[in-house]
Amino acid sequence: MIRLEARVSHPERAQLGEGPLWHGEALFWVDILGGRVLRSAETGTKVLRTLGEPVSAVFPHTDGGFVLLIDSRIEFVDDVFATTRCIEVFPAGGDSRLSDGAIGPGGELWFGSLRHDLQPGGALYRLRPGETAPTVVHEGLGMPNGIAFSPDLAHMYFVDSAARTLTVWDYEPIGMEVSSPRVLATFDEADGTPDGIAVDAVGGVWVAHWAGGSVRRLELDGSWSQEVLVPADNVTSCVFGGPNLQTLFITTATAGLGPSELAAQPSAGSVFSITLPIGGTVAQAAKV
Repeated sequence: MIRLEARVSHPERAQLGEGPLWHGEALFWVDILGGRVLRSAETGTKVLRTLGEPVSAVFPHTDGGFVLLIDSRIEFVDDVFATTRCIEVFPAGGDSRLSDGAIGPGGELWFGSLRHDLQPGGALYRLRPGETAPTVVHEGLGMPNGIAFSPDLAHMYFVDSAARTLTVWDYEPIGMEVSSPRVLATFDEADGTPDGIAVDAVGGVWVAHWAGGSVRRLELDGSWSQEVLVPADNVTSCVFGGPNLQTLFITTATAGLGPSELAAQPSAGSVFSITLPIGGTVAQAAKV
């Protein structure tokens, strides 16, 4: 397996960096526990919004503005991140919150929910264009996490961190349905826990490893071909961006690290990056 090393590209530290997005020649990401949405471009890094509650993902919308996953709701914001409308997924103040997500080929929104105590009890949801409430697609999950689509748009990949699995589903574009789930990869505890994912232009799946200090590339035959080492244990997610979409941006966290670990990992919580010979694909925009 080829081993590479990422370096800090955005030193702004997050308690729980997640949900990286490349859009409009800029990098967006969130600090889930810090309740922040951040953007970095040539003009520098800016905090776009600070909330007093967890925010787990940010997506562009075809009508302009963005879609945020905040605690128990889907929130739609304009270009200055002022709220325009909301959809409550479940009552606020409960034992669960929204997790990672992705925009599907039809502009639909896919996302998961997980329990605050990180015990099993998650679900996978879908909100299609024209719908006013999301549908539960799959229940009884452990800890839903990364979601991504293959470059030919024929498959959806899904991580359950608690089950330590990466599952692939067949994707049907007309109804925006998924079917025939099968486990593509399982993860040993020694490798860390699978978290966020990104898919490159030729179909490789890049998996962030929480407590594993790396992002690894999974081939379509189930073998691991490349590993990007990150000098931070808790690696959370990744996205392709930059010129020609050949820069892999990697989010990390300070959460879960003790004082000695934080001292040994001074860049934990930063965004790291590495330029690769393989590029990614353009992010889908929501139509919901």
